[in-house]
Amino acid sequence: MTEEHELGEPSDDVVHLGHFLEVAQAWPETDWYGRAMAMLHYGAFCIERFPFEETFENDLAATVALARSYRQLQAAWVVTTHGFLAEARNLLRAVYESAGLARVLAKEPKLAEQWIRDGKWFPDVRVRQWLSDVRRDSPEEVDKYQHFYAEASAWAHPTAESCMGQISVEEDHFYLNPTITFDEQACQETVALIASTALFACFAFRNAVVDERAIDPAWRRDMYDLAREMSRESMPHLDRDWEAENAHYDAVMANLRDRRYLNGQLRTHPRAYANLKPQEPK
Repeated sequence: MTEEHELGEPSDDVVHLGHFLEVAQAWPETDWYGRAMAMLHYGAFCIERFPFEETFENDLAATVALARSYRQLQAAWVVTTHGFLAEARNLLRAVYESAGLARVLAKEPKLAEQWIRDGKWFPDVRVRQWLSDVRRDSPEEVDKYQHFYAEASAWAHPTAESCMGQISVEEDHFYLNPTITFDEQACQETVALIASTALFACFAFRNAVVDERAIDPAWRRDMYDLAREMSRESMPHLDRDWEAENAHYDAVMANLRDRRYLNGQLRTHPRAYANLKPQEPK
């Protein structure tokens, strides 16, 4: 045992946690993280019960993938507070994969069924191919996703960049630090990355639903405001007529029927499978 543990003193990661909590509440990045996580929680857990007979594969698959991204972001925050900054970046790659996959599974029921039944990981290149071939994202947009994934992968694997943070350069030697040392700037930068990845997951939720106008306009407006605040850009493509958006949403909600009526509707609809009977010969 080390002398530190023999004396009953806290470990270096717990000491790091104390330093982190003393200063982190004053960072704007911490506020961004909290707001993005509150919005993502709404998206990931707005539905908690999935009746067997009324749940489609794409709904279930997309929901659990998005919920996984939320938990991974929570984990990234926890390990950051304890000083494991490289490990936090590793988790952010997993968030990107989970949230990115969620928006694909939501739109592709057959793919979602395969994902559930096979229990296998879908590589990110398959997701990016879907963005290009099905959603028709521009090559520039797909390249942005690929660049982020490549950068995150550099931290997920034992590259020099991800490992050399344990080394400091002294006057005539390299020093391998055996303890976790609090670096406020590095922590703040990591929190900013966690916040931006949480915002990415929120946009993934928006893109997973049938239409963005099916989401409460207040939620979308908060997300767009946060995106502008974090990026310091005007983002005119996010401009909306919020009065019209609210009126549309209220009209949709007023006419929306509970999914418990789905089976009855299917049984009575003239084009439902049960009603497609061959004509009797004359």
